[in-house]
Amino acid sequence: AIYAEPDANNESWAAIICGDAAVGKNIWMRCDVTAHFADSFDLLGIVDEVRTTLELASGIRYVVDDVPDLDWIKEVQSNWKPFVAGGFLLKFPWHTQDDVKDAIKLHNTLQVEEDQKTKMEDEYYQLLLEGGVAFGTGEHPTTQLCLSWITQLFKEDNDIKMFLDYGAGSGVLGIAACVLNDSLQAVGVEIDVDAIRIADVNAENNGMNMKSYLPRNIGSDDESASLIMKAMKRAKVDILPENMDGQYFDACAANILAGPLVSLCSTIASMVRSGGEIGLSGILEWQSEDVLEAYSEFFDDVKVADSKEGWILITGSRNQKPVKI
Repeated sequence: AIYAEPDANNESWAAIICGDAAVGKNIWMRCDVTAHFADSFDLLGIVDEVRTTLELASGIRYVVDDVPDLDWIKEVQSNWKPFVAGGFLLKFPWHTQDDVKDAIKLHNTLQVEEDQKTKMEDEYYQLLLEGGVAFGTGEHPTTQLCLSWITQLFKEDNDIKMFLDYGAGSGVLGIAACVLNDSLQAVGVEIDVDAIRIADVNAENNGMNMKSYLPRNIGSDDESASLIMKAMKRAKVDILPENMDGQYFDACAANILAGPLVSLCSTIASMVRSGGEIGLSGILEWQSEDVLEAYSEFFDDVKVADSKEGWILITGSRNQKPVKI
């Protein structure tokens, strides 16, 4: 729900800033609430429950508007332009060749301003993405950091055969790795079944050897596991095969968030072979210490390797310490 005081010019954000601290407090004299419900909800019942809960003498005024049933992420993405990052040009099905040329021209202009090398159109690896509800379109600084790391990684090591994209989203990182090594097998791990489906479509559309799965530990409680199992049946996705649930991967990219990365440290360490490389992002600069400390147990030379717009990339090399899960 979104809260705002009618005609207030500067306080529409107050409820977000206050959060739970605002509960039970009379912050405004009057308040407008905008809430979203599925069309199956009993709106009259909800209105009556609000009146009863707030002990109002009369009914509340309300207006009902229909919201189109659209994939809103995809709807927003339809206005995006092709994007250049880490030697890759990421585009969507609606982009024309002129859109691609304009994106490269803009990128090269910025490169000249920063005294960096420019490239011709055929020098970029072009990836076709069908983003939809999946995250990972290349525009966010963390994706750019990961793509640059992957590009550099494959320049230095041509022996990488198994690549893990943990928290795969649209699959863009695993697909990019496959582009750089046509003998590579990439595996995505993701908890969002819709993202898994889209990542698999993206891999197929780009002709890359990548498939995404749910993690083998699919829920920390019975309710979560039940919801994921139902979603699995609907989306027809698979759980990570047992023969891939071990130290089989030569490199791993994980572009998630700092908190989940810390929680997943043992899991990721249990999947990367000794000597294997990691590239972690989704981490703000002030969050670096927690991630560095967590991964230093199982990885050597753990460091902040790159940064962009307040976000960082952490890298490391797997040591031989066993993981107890």
